[in-house]
Amino acid sequence: MGFSFSSALSGLDAASQSISVSGNNIANANTTGFKSVDITFSDVFANASGIRLNGAGAALQTGQGVRVAATPTNFRQGSVSTTDIATNAAIEGNGFFVVADSNNTKFYTRAGDFQLDKTGKIVTPAGQEVQGYAATNGIIPPGAPISSLRVPIGETYAPVATSEATFRMNLNVNDAVGSEFHAPVQVFDSKGATHSLDMVFTKQADGSYLLNAMLDGNPAQLNANGAGATAAPVPVTFDSTGTLLNLTSLSVLPDQTQLSGAILPQVTINLQQPAPPAGSGLYNITNYASPSGVASTDQNGLSAGELTGLAQAPDQNGGLYAVFNNGQRRLLGQFALATFNAQGAMRRLGGNLYGETLASGPPSIGTPGSSGRGTVVGSATEESNVDIATEFTNLIVAQRGFQANSKVISTISQTLQELFQIG
Repeated sequence: MGFSFSSALSGLDAASQSISVSGNNIANANTTGFKSVDITFSDVFANASGIRLNGAGAALQTGQGVRVAATPTNFRQGSVSTTDIATNAAIEGNGFFVVADSNNTKFYTRAGDFQLDKTGKIVTPAGQEVQGYAATNGIIPPGAPISSLRVPIGETYAPVATSEATFRMNLNVNDAVGSEFHAPVQVFDSKGATHSLDMVFTKQADGSYLLNAMLDGNPAQLNANGAGATAAPVPVTFDSTGTLLNLTSLSVLPDQTQLSGAILPQVTINLQQPAPPAGSGLYNITNYASPSGVASTDQNGLSAGELTGLAQAPDQNGGLYAVFNNGQRRLLGQFALATFNAQGAMRRLGGNLYGETLASGPPSIGTPGSSGRGTVVGSATEESNVDIATEFTNLIVAQRGFQANSKVISTISQTLQELFQIG
């Protein structure tokens, strides 16, 4: 009877552990990045009296019940949910985010509900620092080691002086002689101050134009076709199709004494649209029988910019970008992802963290999308992969198993009671 008690008790213990596993899964149904745990069992066979053989020479073994064989983690992909928080990230596919504590001990997680601390570092809710590849001046150096990702709070984007400007415009061939057409564009000096560059075209009796340039109302010199700076107006002519005829290059040279100590040495006017080979595209200035007007202007200068936020790359490579109020973005770094040869053997540490073990092998760390690693979805998190319907089914099965083993114990107890009553 002792063996029967032992078998039934092992069945009760197995059912109890199954209920605990399902209960833990259900409790974490809303935990970010949580991976559910399965439970498997194996039977136990032994013979306390040694090996016994039957007449056919086969061993007679008495079962001693059941035991828990393993509690493997189910790494099935969880749903990706948008959060609109720039520091949040979700992994689609294989891999783990790498995080480190204050002792630089590395841990691994699928939970990307990251946030900024007071120093600008990207951290987990528990304070571990998220690891990645840091960029220098918007570029990640080849072979860069992983380090803590950080947002430079309070950083200013340095201004860029305008060196090129483009006017896509038409001068009406029917404009009156002596009429002026102004084509202004905003440009920036080396300190980021804005200036108005005005290209003034004056219609001549022969159909050509004389071009003057002004910066904030002050005359600027022109350099046409590389002939050198001149304060005199530059002639502008067109052929019979309205195509620019006499200009192959044009630059404006502002008066530097009018810039309050800043510099704006030369602004090259792009006369043709880019096309291979360079300079073979359509002309930006035309002379058609349609109203004079500027369709669009462009220039490559920038004002100074203050950091206003954080954005992630749209191409799922895990890039993090600083966003400035002058419309610019700068790459700050890139998430690192770790993969393991046997991720199922990793140790669960709580707090959505995993640790490497001898059985899992060391991590292989690299960029998202490389060498079988998954991709990163910005402003999103991965939800728990717990299937509530499956867990409820497992609970029912475990409960029935518990009841059945309880019935075995009850039956043994009744049998023993009957034995005690004999005689």
